Amino acid sequence: MLNVGEKIFISDYGAGYVKDIDDKEPSNIECKYVNIYLLLDNMNFMIPINKIGNYRVRKILNKVELEVILNTIGSNSDFIEKNWNNRYRSNKKKIQSGDALKMCEVIRDLYYLQNKDMLPPGEVKILERVEGMVASEIMLAFGLNREQALCKIRGLV
Repeated sequence: MLNVGEKIFISDYGAGYVKDIDDKEPSNIECKYVNIYLLLDNMNFMIPINKIGNYRVRKILNKVELEVILNTIGSNSDFIEKNWNNRYRSNKKKIQSGDALKMCEVIRDLYYLQNKDMLPPGEVKILERVEGMVASEIMLAFGLNREQALCKIRGLV
């Protein structure tokens, strides 16, 4: 169960915090909603409490856990798929998992391709999105603003 003020990460959406839990009555059906403020898109996201299990929600990582995982970005990759279509699908799956380690692996691999001038335009958008998602978690864990969080990520390369 989520509590007001709890810092969470929702895969596909990024990090945020629970603003409140409301009783709403759309179409004469009383239902509790969790109102989550998402940092990445600067929006409120309302989820019916009985549907929260349909979303991959986890608590944000603490500073120590996040520092360890962020070091993945500066490490060398074991293997980068050469076929962009397969790589694109694989990266999307990793991002949708909501696993911070897998998202950092995507950032690492896409930074490598970017530095070699081999990053296709479609993957530039994926890089921007995954950077933003990881940055939103850094913002909550370390108390930084968006630019500082992005600098922390980009400084690891």
